[in-house]
Amino acid sequence: MARIVAVPDRAGDVRAAPEPHDEAPLADLLGVLIASGDLFYEWHLGADRIEWLSDPAGVLAVTAPESMASGDDFLRRIHPEDLPRRMIALSRYFDSDDSFDCEFRVRGDDGVFRWVQERAVAAVTPIGRPERLTGVLRDIDERKRAEHQVRFLRNYDALTGHYNRLRLREALEQAIESHMRRGVQGGFLVIGIDKLNVAAEVYGEDSADAVVVATAQRIEGCLRGGDIVGRVGFDRFAVVLPNCTDDQVAAVADRFLSAVRKSPVATPAGPLHVTVSAGATVFPSAVDGAREVVRQAENALHNARRLGCDCYSGFRDIPARTLKFPPNLSVADQVKRALRDDRIVLAYQPVVGAADGRPVFWEGLARMIDEDGNLVPAGAYVPIVEQMGPMRLIDRRVLDLGLAALERHPGVTLSINVSGLTAVDPVWLRRLTEALAGRPDMAARLVLEITETVALDDIDESSRFVRTLAQLGCRVALDDFGAGFTSFRHLRVLNVAMVKIDGSFVRGLAGNADNMLFVRTLLQLAKGMGLTAVAEWVESEAEAEILRSEGADFLQGFHYGRPTRAPHWHR
Repeated sequence: MARIVAVPDRAGDVRAAPEPHDEAPLADLLGVLIASGDLFYEWHLGADRIEWLSDPAGVLAVTAPESMASGDDFLRRIHPEDLPRRMIALSRYFDSDDSFDCEFRVRGDDGVFRWVQERAVAAVTPIGRPERLTGVLRDIDERKRAEHQVRFLRNYDALTGHYNRLRLREALEQAIESHMRRGVQGGFLVIGIDKLNVAAEVYGEDSADAVVVATAQRIEGCLRGGDIVGRVGFDRFAVVLPNCTDDQVAAVADRFLSAVRKSPVATPAGPLHVTVSAGATVFPSAVDGAREVVRQAENALHNARRLGCDCYSGFRDIPARTLKFPPNLSVADQVKRALRDDRIVLAYQPVVGAADGRPVFWEGLARMIDEDGNLVPAGAYVPIVEQMGPMRLIDRRVLDLGLAALERHPGVTLSINVSGLTAVDPVWLRRLTEALAGRPDMAARLVLEITETVALDDIDESSRFVRTLAQLGCRVALDDFGAGFTSFRHLRVLNVAMVKIDGSFVRGLAGNADNMLFVRTLLQLAKGMGLTAVAEWVESEAEAEILRSEGADFLQGFHYGRPTRAPHWHR
């Protein structure tokens, strides 16, 4: 612990000061420090008494220092979310040689919380017991607000508050991969505001902004739980629609068009009548990942606008001769070449403990390196390969890569996905059995994930497959838990060790009461069965805190790390 020498001041009280080497008056030094605008204090720990050595009004907006005359008084003003962090930092400081430096929010007399940075040093007794803390509080509210704004703009559109283009693309990639694993269909819709550029030129940018905001609000009012909306251009929005067929996507698009046209939009130039056009496609299908899904929806929007304002077009309704780009039909051949050239690789995403956020194991996700060296997510090629290509060969390659990683890194636990075809593939099972023979240590570090929808297609065959894997010493996880409406009986028959809650129920959990109820029910079911529960697609601390409080054991998602080919243990 950093120490200071305790010296008496003129009043006889012990006051924190640097070890003396001259007779310079402490009052002069204190005056200079106070002039810096920071707030200084002395906290007498035994008596729990705080002396504020400068006016707390400037930094904390507290006009009466006597309202914070004790440590307890001050603690009651710290934001409840920040209080544990400050208490832990202080405890660590007293127990170690670390410096005490902590940032947190404090409530002023006006009820507003302000960010401060606290630094302090303790005076200790000869036996090392802290008896007084001398510290400084600095106003960092403006810096914190700026940092928050930077983080916000990295993921969200500044005008509407919806996802920006990059963030929505990531959400689409996740949705494609999830729907591919579950064998269900989703939709992607691009909505363009008709003639917004004309409105901006004639009525001004403020009026155009008002149209954009109003359109965003009306689109948002039509969303179902789990739908994801983003602003992807000057006049365009896009919506990811989980679990949607072609007909359902068309119905949703019609609802959006109707909601926008129903009444004029109030703008600085007066009320304006607004319409939108929309184009859509479905996924996963014979498409080249998120980029191809976006391209198809953009083509559909282009076709809708050719038909006039306030129109909808689906990609499958577009005559082939009018497409802006020819479809890519060579994905299966690309995958075959990638397998031949060892360009199927694993990207690793951490699965962390809910309590401390530290990685417990890693999921190995299949990726393809294309001939230009770009990393292609599984959602871009697996749906096609399952229909017309060597899916079993990919599963065997993933198994080989996973086992090699476990062999090279004995401290790592790894999970890999298993497709429905693999459950009846004797070659895959023989490879696994041979690799784990006499290696119970490695088997214990391998988790094999099967999707819930695949498991429920043939519950008896799936349960035999799970038993075989368990006899080898591996753990089996039921992925996308909740997507297939697994019952208590199904879980008992399958006898898996772990469930991974479908990420579509986790995203936006804090603001979705239906998803909250569903996730709570799934977690309670898992707990009642004695199963480890993992929540996927965790994207914010707010979602993590809810899942933590509801009893999730592990968390996985972009909030804790994106898939990477080079995690720290892999180097």
